[in-house]
Amino acid sequence: RLCKTVDVFVHSLRPQAIQKLGLSYEDVSAANPSIVYCSAWGFRSDGPYAERPAYDDVIQGMSGIADLPTKRGGEAPEFAPMVMADKVSGLHAVAAITSALFHREKTGQGQAVEVPMFESIAAFNLAEHMAGAVFDPPLGPMGYNRVLVEHRRPHRTADGFMVVLPYNNKQWQSFFKAAGRVDMLDDPRCHDAKLRASQNAEMYAMISEIVPQKSTAEWEELLAAADVPSERVNRIEDLENDEHLKALGFFQTYEHPTEGRLKTPSAPLQFSKTPAQTVRSHPPQLGEQTEEILAEAGFSGDDIATLIGAGAVKSAS
Repeated sequence: RLCKTVDVFVHSLRPQAIQKLGLSYEDVSAANPSIVYCSAWGFRSDGPYAERPAYDDVIQGMSGIADLPTKRGGEAPEFAPMVMADKVSGLHAVAAITSALFHREKTGQGQAVEVPMFESIAAFNLAEHMAGAVFDPPLGPMGYNRVLVEHRRPHRTADGFMVVLPYNNKQWQSFFKAAGRVDMLDDPRCHDAKLRASQNAEMYAMISEIVPQKSTAEWEELLAAADVPSERVNRIEDLENDEHLKALGFFQTYEHPTEGRLKTPSAPLQFSKTPAQTVRSHPPQLGEQTEEILAEAGFSGDDIATLIGAGAVKSAS
């Protein structure tokens, strides 16, 4: 009965687990042919890894993400210090479901959508790192040189760190002028993007040598006047006091019924017709909204009580 009234069905179980529950796409679409059914699992179901378990760290390792630090001089693979694979896969799922809903709006047809973590993150990684391997036969190795050179990183100032990123000809010339390195203004690399790209390592190394000569505040003033892309490096603790975020009211506080006063970032997206900035409800505890959701789906009070009593669903009440 639930499947007949649900517009979108999303799960993150492995193929054998969802089939065991009787909630495969074939099961659900038999009850509701217009369903948009999203399987957000580790690997595509038609490949040899289909039944393997997948977690963020596993996928970072398999997709080549963890290996990237070794390409710029690191001694060993490292995880990105965030749950990057989970979050990026979630964004893929949003895009996939939205696309399927648009298709249904136009045709009335539902469909199964797979969002496998491994393939999603591998494609995300290789968007730039295919590099010379884009061509068949390859014209060079994998790995986007500009982002893998050693000195492409936040640069140490006299009292902190900054991101200093001159990119085009004008910006490189402006950077060297602001730095007092007028000897570089006639350097061919400041006028030829292709030549500069072939010597990224040397160009970024010069930034690393120059930036420590002044304080962060001095560079902020000089490079802002020169219109060179640059910003100080924030600690995560600094974000709460960032001038821009404070002006936007980016952090919001609210009362949670059991956890007390909580703080959360607001939605980063802006919609002119359907604003999404206000916190409208707290994150539910496990089972807190079970009865409400089942009632909206058309289940009677007796049906809901039966499901809870049988342990088929969890209720916090």
